[in-house]
Amino acid sequence: MIECGNVTPRDYPIFRPYWCERPTELLGDSITEEDLDWIRIAKHNGDVIAAYWIEQHDPFNFTIKSFAVDKVYRKQGLGRWMVLHAVGLIESKGGRTAHAQFDKPVSFLEACGFTCVEPGRYVMELTPD
Repeated sequence: MIECGNVTPRDYPIFRPYWCERPTELLGDSITEEDLDWIRIAKHNGDVIAAYWIEQHDPFNFTIKSFAVDKVYRKQGLGRWMVLHAVGLIESKGGRTAHAQFDKPVSFLEACGFTCVEPGRYVMELTPD
């Protein structure tokens, strides 16, 4: 359970998972060893509570392929924190466009800076520093 007090999303560290930590409950069973380079997890008390998986299409275009937050930790800003972390990872890899496509609309993506181009499909243009 979530601890009461002044816990913020940034209090949950985000890591590249080890094989034994792969977030199959959140992202599915199809994760391979190579995929771990593109997956990040947030942990609380040793448990994986959120995860995202990005995919590189070419040197400049990436997609947030999958994204999930454990039900207990939703509605607290952790999803936004994870998405913005994913965008930071995309930028660090030289990405100039971040895509996100989900089966249903994810309303907070627009608050993160994505533009909805059709229901469930979002794009964010990234500008180099």
